Amino acid sequence: MKSLVLCRHAKSDWPLGVEDINRPLKPRGVRDANSLGDLLRAQHFSPDLIVASPALRARSTADLIARKLLFKGDIQIQNSVYDSGAEELLEFVRALPGRVETAMIFGHNPTMEQAVQLLLKSSASFYMPTCAMVCIETVATSWEQLESHNLHLRWMLIPRLKRVDE
Repeated sequence: MKSLVLCRHAKSDWPLGVEDINRPLKPRGVRDANSLGDLLRAQHFSPDLIVASPALRARSTADLIARKLLFKGDIQIQNSVYDSGAEELLEFVRALPGRVETAMIFGHNPTMEQAVQLLLKSSASFYMPTCAMVCIETVATSWEQLESHNLHLRWMLIPRLKRVDE
């Protein structure tokens, strides 16, 4: 079984004079990423691959969560995760190596929301706030077979729901 976790970057800042690609995380974004990383670690979640957009806010979110998960690999930076649409993102996913069982991709809206909608064949709008994560599982044996008829939504994490009990 293959698992795909699509993650929107954590809450970011937009200081004057800073280009979009260099926007840093806000303190709340750092807290949210660390909190969800702790939650995932407590569930023994362990990805084989972590991919991030080259944007600082996505790379920072991926790095914080990877540290919490004690991820041993390198975070792969993928330019197309920053500036592509949902179809292109899913083409990238379908080309992942077969040895990868669980992949996490840290990117941006509207691409993340649209990719979930495409995978689930949903006509309803799908909202992913900052730092939200969606796990989709498939019974397919290869990523290239990832299609709506052989997958299901396993879980969704939203930081503000986690903050309620803290």
